[in-house]
Amino acid sequence: MSDQFADPPRTIVLFSPGLDEEAIWGEKIAVRSEAKYLRKEFPGAQVFEYCLRDLDKIAAMRVDLLISYYTGPEPPWRVDEIASFVAGVTILKVVNHADLLEEFARIPVDGFITNSRAAAGVLGRHRPAAFVPLAVEDDYGPVEPEDRYRADVVFLGSGGRGNKAPATTKHYLDAAKKFDFALWGAAWDRDYWSRQYADNPDDNQWHRFWRGALPLDDIAKLYSSAKIVLNYHEDTQREWGMWNNRVFEALGCGALMICDEPAGFRAEFGDAVVITRGGEETATLIAHYLARPEERRRLGEIGRRIVRERYTYSRWAKSVREFCQRLATIKRTRAR
Repeated sequence: MSDQFADPPRTIVLFSPGLDEEAIWGEKIAVRSEAKYLRKEFPGAQVFEYCLRDLDKIAAMRVDLLISYYTGPEPPWRVDEIASFVAGVTILKVVNHADLLEEFARIPVDGFITNSRAAAGVLGRHRPAAFVPLAVEDDYGPVEPEDRYRADVVFLGSGGRGNKAPATTKHYLDAAKKFDFALWGAAWDRDYWSRQYADNPDDNQWHRFWRGALPLDDIAKLYSSAKIVLNYHEDTQREWGMWNNRVFEALGCGALMICDEPAGFRAEFGDAVVITRGGEETATLIAHYLARPEERRRLGEIGRRIVRERYTYSRWAKSVREFCQRLATIKRTRAR
Protein backbone atom coordinates (compact mmCIF):
# COMPACT_ATOMS: atom_id res chain seq x y z
CA MET A 1 0.00 0.00 0.00
CA SER A 2 2.66 2.52 0.99
CA ASP A 3 4.50 2.16 -2.37
CA GLN A 4 1.50 3.66 -4.14
CA PHE A 5 2.07 6.94 -2.31
CA ALA A 6 5.84 7.15 -2.77
CA ASP A 7 5.76 8.08 -6.48
CA PRO A 8 3.84 10.63 -8.55
CA PRO A 9 0.40 9.40 -9.60
CA ARG A 10 0.34 7.36 -12.80
CA THR A 11 -3.42 6.88 -13.03
CA ILE A 12 -5.61 9.91 -12.41
CA VAL A 13 -9.42 10.06 -12.54
CA LEU A 14 -11.45 13.25 -12.79
CA PHE A 15 -14.88 12.16 -11.57
CA SER A 16 -17.58 14.63 -12.55
CA PRO A 17 -21.29 14.99 -13.29
CA GLY A 18 -22.37 16.40 -16.62
CA LEU A 19 -19.75 14.71 -18.79
CA ASP A 20 -22.35 12.56 -20.55
CA GLU A 21 -24.87 15.36 -21.12
CA GLU A 22 -25.26 17.61 -24.15
CA ALA A 23 -25.65 20.70 -21.97
CA ILE A 24 -22.40 22.41 -21.05
CA TRP A 25 -21.83 22.60 -17.31
CA GLY A 26 -19.03 24.51 -15.63
CA GLU A 27 -17.66 21.16 -14.49
CA LYS A 28 -17.52 19.95 -18.08
CA ILE A 29 -15.49 22.97 -19.14
CA ALA A 30 -13.15 22.62 -16.17
CA VAL A 31 -12.57 18.88 -16.46
CA ARG A 32 -11.40 19.14 -20.06
CA SER A 33 -8.78 21.77 -19.25
CA GLU A 34 -7.78 20.26 -15.92
CA ALA A 35 -7.15 16.88 -17.55
CA LYS A 36 -4.97 18.56 -20.18
CA TYR A 37 -2.80 20.33 -17.62
CA LEU A 38 -2.56 17.39 -15.24
CA ARG A 39 -1.08 15.42 -18.15
CA LYS A 40 1.52 18.16 -18.49
CA GLU A 41 2.20 18.28 -14.75
CA PHE A 42 2.49 14.49 -14.46
CA PRO A 43 4.24 13.37 -17.67
CA GLY A 44 3.33 9.83 -18.62
CA ALA A 45 0.28 9.68 -16.37
CA GLN A 46 -3.03 8.45 -17.72
CA VAL A 47 -5.87 10.86 -16.99
CA PHE A 48 -9.44 9.58 -17.29
CA GLU A 49 -12.63 11.67 -17.33
CA TYR A 50 -15.37 9.57 -15.74
CA CYS A 51 -18.90 10.09 -14.40
CA LEU A 52 -21.33 8.12 -12.25
CA ARG A 53 -21.94 5.40 -14.81
CA ASP A 54 -18.20 4.59 -14.76
CA LEU A 55 -18.00 3.52 -11.11
CA ASP A 56 -17.34 -0.12 -12.05
CA LYS A 57 -14.42 0.97 -14.23
CA ILE A 58 -12.98 3.03 -11.39
CA ALA A 59 -13.32 0.13 -8.94
CA ALA A 60 -11.43 -2.17 -11.33
CA MET A 61 -8.52 0.27 -11.75
CA ARG A 62 -5.49 1.04 -9.61
CA VAL A 63 -6.25 4.74 -9.19
CA ASP A 64 -3.47 6.85 -7.69
CA LEU A 65 -5.37 10.13 -7.61
CA LEU A 66 -9.09 10.83 -7.96
CA ILE A 67 -10.65 14.28 -7.90
CA SER A 68 -14.42 14.28 -7.41
CA TYR A 69 -16.65 17.14 -8.53
CA TYR A 70 -19.83 15.62 -7.04
CA THR A 71 -20.94 18.35 -4.63
CA GLY A 72 -24.66 18.55 -5.26
CA PRO A 73 -27.35 18.53 -2.58
CA GLU A 74 -28.20 14.83 -3.01
CA PRO A 75 -27.65 11.80 -5.29
CA PRO A 76 -27.08 11.52 -8.20
CA TRP A 77 -25.09 14.76 -7.78
CA ARG A 78 -23.41 13.36 -4.66
CA VAL A 79 -21.25 10.23 -4.47
CA ASP A 80 -20.05 10.41 -0.88
CA GLU A 81 -18.66 6.85 -0.89
CA ILE A 82 -16.27 7.42 -3.81
CA ALA A 83 -13.16 6.89 -1.63
CA SER A 84 -14.23 3.28 -1.04
CA PHE A 85 -13.62 2.60 -4.74
CA VAL A 86 -10.08 3.98 -4.72
CA ALA A 87 -6.91 2.95 -2.90
CA GLY A 88 -5.04 6.12 -3.86
CA VAL A 89 -5.49 9.76 -2.89
CA THR A 90 -9.02 11.17 -3.11
CA ILE A 91 -9.85 14.88 -3.29
CA LEU A 92 -13.25 16.58 -3.28
CA LYS A 93 -13.37 19.80 -5.30
CA VAL A 94 -15.82 22.27 -3.72
CA VAL A 95 -16.74 25.29 -5.84
CA ASN A 96 -20.45 25.72 -5.06
CA HIS A 97 -23.15 24.80 -2.54
CA ALA A 98 -21.30 26.47 0.31
CA ASP A 99 -24.46 26.00 2.36
CA LEU A 100 -23.52 22.30 2.49
CA LEU A 101 -19.92 22.72 3.68
CA GLU A 102 -20.47 20.88 6.95
CA GLU A 103 -21.93 17.95 5.02
CA PHE A 104 -19.03 17.95 2.58
CA ALA A 105 -16.58 18.04 5.48
CA ARG A 106 -17.88 14.66 6.64
CA ILE A 107 -17.34 12.95 3.28
CA PRO A 108 -14.45 10.47 3.82
CA VAL A 109 -12.01 11.74 1.20
CA ASP A 110 -8.37 12.53 1.93
CA GLY A 111 -8.67 16.27 1.36
CA PHE A 112 -10.47 19.18 -0.25
CA ILE A 113 -9.64 21.82 -2.84
CA THR A 114 -11.90 24.84 -3.08
CA ASN A 115 -12.05 28.23 -4.77
CA SER A 116 -13.00 29.93 -1.48
CA ARG A 117 -10.54 30.86 1.23
CA ALA A 118 -13.37 30.92 3.78
CA ALA A 119 -14.56 27.46 2.73
CA ALA A 120 -11.00 26.12 2.94
CA GLY A 121 -10.97 27.26 6.57
CA VAL A 122 -14.17 25.38 7.36
CA LEU A 123 -13.23 22.21 5.50
CA GLY A 124 -9.71 22.33 6.90
CA ARG A 125 -11.03 21.85 10.43
CA HIS A 126 -11.90 18.28 9.44
CA ARG A 127 -9.34 17.24 6.80
CA PRO A 128 -6.56 18.97 4.84
CA ALA A 129 -7.91 21.67 2.53
CA ALA A 130 -6.29 23.96 -0.04
CA PHE A 131 -7.43 27.16 -1.70
CA VAL A 132 -7.12 26.52 -5.44
CA PRO A 133 -9.03 29.07 -7.57
CA LEU A 134 -10.51 28.39 -10.97
CA ALA A 135 -8.47 29.25 -14.05
CA VAL A 136 -8.15 29.38 -17.82
CA GLU A 137 -5.71 27.65 -20.14
CA ASP A 138 -2.33 29.32 -20.44
CA ASP A 139 -2.84 30.36 -24.07
CA TYR A 140 -6.44 31.49 -23.56
CA GLY A 141 -7.16 35.03 -24.65
CA PRO A 142 -8.96 37.34 -27.08
CA VAL A 143 -9.62 36.14 -30.62
CA GLU A 144 -11.08 37.74 -33.73
CA PRO A 145 -14.70 38.78 -33.17
CA GLU A 146 -17.40 36.91 -35.09
CA ASP A 147 -20.58 38.50 -36.38
CA ARG A 148 -22.84 35.75 -35.03
CA TYR A 149 -21.68 36.54 -31.48
CA ARG A 150 -21.75 40.32 -31.65
CA ALA A 151 -24.04 42.02 -29.12
CA ASP A 152 -23.90 44.99 -26.81
CA VAL A 153 -24.42 42.75 -23.76
CA VAL A 154 -24.07 38.98 -23.33
CA PHE A 155 -24.54 36.40 -20.62
CA LEU A 156 -23.43 32.79 -20.90
CA GLY A 157 -24.85 30.26 -18.48
CA SER A 158 -27.82 28.21 -17.39
CA GLY A 159 -31.10 29.98 -16.85
CA GLY A 160 -31.78 28.71 -13.36
CA ARG A 161 -31.47 24.95 -13.07
CA GLY A 162 -30.13 23.33 -9.93
CA ASN A 163 -28.98 25.75 -7.23
CA LYS A 164 -29.52 28.93 -9.24
CA ALA A 165 -32.28 31.00 -7.67
CA PRO A 166 -34.66 32.48 -10.30
CA ALA A 167 -35.02 35.65 -8.24
CA THR A 168 -31.26 36.17 -8.35
CA THR A 169 -31.18 35.65 -12.10
CA LYS A 170 -33.90 38.26 -12.54
CA HIS A 171 -32.19 40.70 -10.19
CA TYR A 172 -28.91 40.71 -12.07
CA LEU A 173 -30.03 40.17 -15.69
CA ASP A 174 -33.46 41.79 -16.11
CA ALA A 175 -31.97 45.23 -16.76
CA ALA A 176 -30.11 43.98 -19.83
CA LYS A 177 -33.40 43.42 -21.66
CA LYS A 178 -33.42 47.15 -22.44
CA PHE A 179 -30.35 46.72 -24.66
CA ASP A 180 -29.04 44.57 -27.49
CA PHE A 181 -28.83 41.55 -25.21
CA ALA A 182 -27.88 37.96 -26.08
CA LEU A 183 -28.34 34.97 -23.79
CA TRP A 184 -26.36 31.81 -24.47
CA GLY A 185 -26.66 28.49 -22.65
CA ALA A 186 -29.44 26.19 -21.49
CA ALA A 187 -32.82 26.63 -19.77
CA TRP A 188 -33.88 29.97 -21.23
CA ASP A 189 -36.91 28.67 -23.14
CA ARG A 190 -40.41 29.92 -22.40
CA ASP A 191 -41.64 26.61 -20.97
CA TYR A 192 -38.76 26.37 -18.51
CA TRP A 193 -39.61 29.77 -16.99
CA SER A 194 -43.40 29.44 -17.15
CA ARG A 195 -43.82 28.58 -13.45
CA GLN A 196 -41.82 31.64 -12.41
CA TYR A 197 -44.16 33.88 -14.40
CA ALA A 198 -47.46 32.11 -13.69
CA ASP A 199 -49.00 35.33 -12.37
CA ASN A 200 -47.57 37.51 -15.17
CA PRO A 201 -47.08 35.28 -18.24
CA ASP A 202 -46.50 38.27 -20.54
CA ASP A 203 -43.31 39.03 -18.56
CA ASN A 204 -41.83 35.65 -19.49
CA GLN A 205 -39.47 37.10 -22.08
CA TRP A 206 -36.09 35.40 -21.62
CA HIS A 207 -36.60 33.25 -24.72
CA ARG A 208 -36.70 36.39 -26.88
CA PHE A 209 -33.05 37.06 -26.04
CA TRP A 210 -31.91 33.44 -26.13
CA ARG A 211 -29.50 32.52 -28.94
CA GLY A 212 -29.18 28.82 -28.03
CA ALA A 213 -26.43 26.57 -26.74
CA LEU A 214 -22.87 27.78 -27.21
CA PRO A 215 -20.33 25.32 -28.66
CA LEU A 216 -17.75 24.45 -26.02
CA ASP A 217 -14.87 25.80 -28.12
CA ASP A 218 -16.55 29.17 -28.76
CA ILE A 219 -16.38 30.75 -25.31
CA ALA A 220 -13.47 33.02 -26.22
CA LYS A 221 -15.18 33.93 -29.51
CA LEU A 222 -18.31 35.03 -27.65
CA TYR A 223 -16.48 37.13 -25.10
CA SER A 224 -14.21 38.67 -27.74
CA SER A 225 -17.22 39.71 -29.82
CA ALA A 226 -19.38 41.34 -27.11
CA LYS A 227 -19.07 44.89 -25.86
CA ILE A 228 -20.07 44.02 -22.28
CA VAL A 229 -20.27 40.71 -20.41
CA LEU A 230 -22.67 40.30 -17.49
CA ASN A 231 -21.87 37.92 -14.66
CA TYR A 232 -23.39 37.01 -11.32
CA HIS A 233 -22.82 34.28 -8.75
CA GLU A 234 -25.11 31.83 -7.06
CA ASP A 235 -26.14 33.20 -3.68
CA THR A 236 -23.86 31.02 -1.55
CA GLN A 237 -20.99 31.51 -4.00
CA ARG A 238 -21.31 35.26 -3.48
CA GLU A 239 -21.38 34.94 0.30
CA TRP A 240 -18.36 32.63 0.44
CA GLY A 241 -16.24 34.21 -2.30
CA MET A 242 -16.43 31.32 -4.75
CA TRP A 243 -15.54 33.20 -7.94
CA ASN A 244 -17.07 31.37 -10.91
CA ASN A 245 -15.49 30.38 -14.21
CA ARG A 246 -17.13 33.27 -16.10
CA VAL A 247 -14.88 35.68 -14.20
CA PHE A 248 -11.72 34.20 -15.66
CA GLU A 249 -13.10 33.38 -19.11
CA ALA A 250 -14.49 36.88 -19.69
CA LEU A 251 -11.59 38.80 -18.17
CA GLY A 252 -9.11 36.52 -19.92
CA CYS A 253 -10.48 37.81 -23.23
CA GLY A 254 -10.13 41.42 -22.15
CA ALA A 255 -13.89 41.90 -21.92
CA LEU A 256 -15.54 44.62 -19.86
CA MET A 257 -17.41 42.67 -17.19
CA ILE A 258 -20.24 43.99 -15.02
CA CYS A 259 -20.60 41.66 -12.07
CA ASP A 260 -22.03 41.23 -8.59
CA GLU A 261 -19.59 41.35 -5.67
CA PRO A 262 -18.68 37.99 -4.16
CA ALA A 263 -16.54 38.10 -1.03
CA GLY A 264 -12.97 39.22 -1.67
CA PHE A 265 -13.66 40.15 -5.27
CA ARG A 266 -13.03 43.88 -5.22
CA ALA A 267 -9.78 43.49 -3.29
CA GLU A 268 -8.44 41.04 -5.88
CA PHE A 269 -9.60 42.59 -9.15
CA GLY A 270 -9.96 46.27 -8.29
CA ASP A 271 -10.76 48.40 -11.36
CA ALA A 272 -10.71 45.39 -13.67
CA VAL A 273 -14.37 44.66 -12.90
CA VAL A 274 -17.38 46.96 -12.74
CA ILE A 275 -19.40 46.02 -9.65
CA THR A 276 -23.20 46.17 -9.62
CA ARG A 277 -25.77 45.65 -6.88
CA GLY A 278 -28.21 44.57 -9.58
CA GLY A 279 -31.54 46.02 -10.65
CA GLU A 280 -31.55 49.43 -12.30
CA GLU A 281 -27.95 50.06 -11.30
CA THR A 282 -27.00 47.46 -13.91
CA ALA A 283 -28.92 49.34 -16.62
CA THR A 284 -27.16 52.58 -15.69
CA LEU A 285 -23.75 50.93 -15.84
CA ILE A 286 -24.46 49.25 -19.17
CA ALA A 287 -25.50 52.58 -20.73
CA HIS A 288 -22.45 54.32 -19.26
CA TYR A 289 -19.90 51.86 -20.63
CA LEU A 290 -21.57 51.33 -24.00
CA ALA A 291 -20.90 55.02 -24.61
CA ARG A 292 -17.23 54.71 -23.60
CA PRO A 293 -15.39 52.13 -25.76
CA GLU A 294 -11.94 53.36 -24.76
CA GLU A 295 -12.76 52.91 -21.08
CA ARG A 296 -14.06 49.42 -21.80
CA ARG A 297 -10.80 48.50 -23.49
CA ARG A 298 -8.70 50.00 -20.67
CA LEU A 299 -10.49 48.12 -17.92
CA GLY A 300 -10.61 44.95 -19.99
CA GLU A 301 -6.86 44.99 -20.42
CA ILE A 302 -6.36 45.28 -16.65
CA GLY A 303 -8.51 42.19 -16.15
CA ARG A 304 -6.77 40.26 -18.90
CA ARG A 305 -3.38 40.96 -17.33
CA ILE A 306 -4.52 39.80 -13.87
CA VAL A 307 -5.88 36.53 -15.24
CA ARG A 308 -2.78 35.86 -17.35
CA GLU A 309 -0.46 36.46 -14.40
CA ARG A 310 -2.39 34.68 -11.62
CA TYR A 311 -5.09 32.34 -12.90
CA THR A 312 -3.77 29.86 -15.44
CA TYR A 313 -4.17 26.10 -15.45
CA SER A 314 -0.44 25.51 -15.24
CA ARG A 315 -0.59 27.23 -11.84
CA TRP A 316 -3.69 25.21 -10.96
CA ALA A 317 -2.00 21.92 -11.84
CA LYS A 318 1.09 22.82 -9.81
CA SER A 319 -1.10 23.55 -6.78
CA VAL A 320 -2.86 20.21 -7.20
CA ARG A 321 0.51 18.42 -7.43
CA GLU A 322 1.72 20.04 -4.21
CA PHE A 323 -1.52 19.21 -2.40
CA CYS A 324 -1.51 15.64 -3.71
CA GLN A 325 2.04 15.18 -2.43
CA ARG A 326 0.96 16.46 0.97
CA LEU A 327 -1.97 14.02 1.11
CA ALA A 328 0.15 11.13 -0.15
CA THR A 329 2.67 11.75 2.63
CA ILE A 330 -0.11 11.62 5.21
CA LYS A 331 -1.45 8.35 3.77
CA ARG A 332 2.04 6.86 3.57
CA THR A 333 2.70 7.72 7.22
CA ARG A 334 -0.59 6.16 8.31
CA ALA A 335 0.09 3.00 6.29
CA ARG A 336 3.36 2.22 8.12
